Amino acid sequence: MVDSSTVIGHQKILDRLSTAISNGQNSHAYLISGPDSVGKKCVALYIASALNCETASQTPCGTCSQCNRISRRVHSDCETISIDVDGYLHGDGNKRTVITIDQVRKIIRECYLKPYEGKYRVYIIEQSHRMSEEASNALLKTLEEPPEQVVIILISSVPEKILPTLVSRTQLISLKKVNRLELQKGLIQNFQLEDTAAEELSKTCDGKPGIAVKMLNDEDYKKWRSDALDEVEFLAEADSYARFIYGGSLSKRYLKDRDALIAILTLWQEWWRDVLISSYGINNSIINQSRVDKISYFADRYGSTKCAQNLRILNSTMVKLQKNFNPSLTFEQLMLSMPSLT
Repeated sequence: MVDSSTVIGHQKILDRLSTAISNGQNSHAYLISGPDSVGKKCVALYIASALNCETASQTPCGTCSQCNRISRRVHSDCETISIDVDGYLHGDGNKRTVITIDQVRKIIRECYLKPYEGKYRVYIIEQSHRMSEEASNALLKTLEEPPEQVVIILISSVPEKILPTLVSRTQLISLKKVNRLELQKGLIQNFQLEDTAAEELSKTCDGKPGIAVKMLNDEDYKKWRSDALDEVEFLAEADSYARFIYGGSLSKRYLKDRDALIAILTLWQEWWRDVLISSYGINNSIINQSRVDKISYFADRYGSTKCAQNLRILNSTMVKLQKNFNPSLTFEQLMLSMPSLT
């Protein structure tokens, strides 16, 4: 169910939203921002449930039919819009990299219809910073004269990339990473974990409940994470020639799936941060606790100066990729610039 007990953290924000919605003071549009995996989608579903909840005394209750159907993603008035990565929604099999004008036009057509089963139609737009310019402008016209009984929720980890005039028409909700003890408590309550298991997982997740849920429920994610960490450990021991060859494969993978490779680089940043922290002897703050022995080994071999240098080079690589630098040259420079053991 989607109620305050199932959203890990952000309790003050949930309380303010619940009070406002109960008093009929909800916004017609929200922008929920924050780092990846901190719970933006869960808060969006919380808003959708609160708007349509049948129980007046506790909004949302998490048990009524409206809350239940929204939680199970089968509510006809609550729709999530995301990038059509396989072309299924457009019916042509062509991969998209943005939310298109056609997807937004569908929202505009539907939002003037009365809700079918609830009190509000709710549209949740994921990665809203990746709407095309046409789509953004079309949505802006709708937000300037919003229909009654319609709420549009934008979700983004980089809200500065959203059309500023679009942002100005929304109520901003900024989510931060969840405090480790609060995350640990949520894992115990929601997943019935033992104290020790919840403590270790909360350290691994770096304040991001979404990662905790994936690690508990998604075997594919656990394998992906393990493989990515194996890669960065391999590169930490590899010589310059092996790294150069590896850079070519990274470039090909980036061109095939940009988001997947960016996620891997982000995990590598996390790993090198762990190594840097360990080089100062602060192992209890390491995120990847299951690899603490290997991390300590590399911390001793590299030392704090080289660890910090590797982190800076990775950060620079991420910036270059975001600015659409040549990926082949960028990854080549990454592999050749990082300090090595040999």
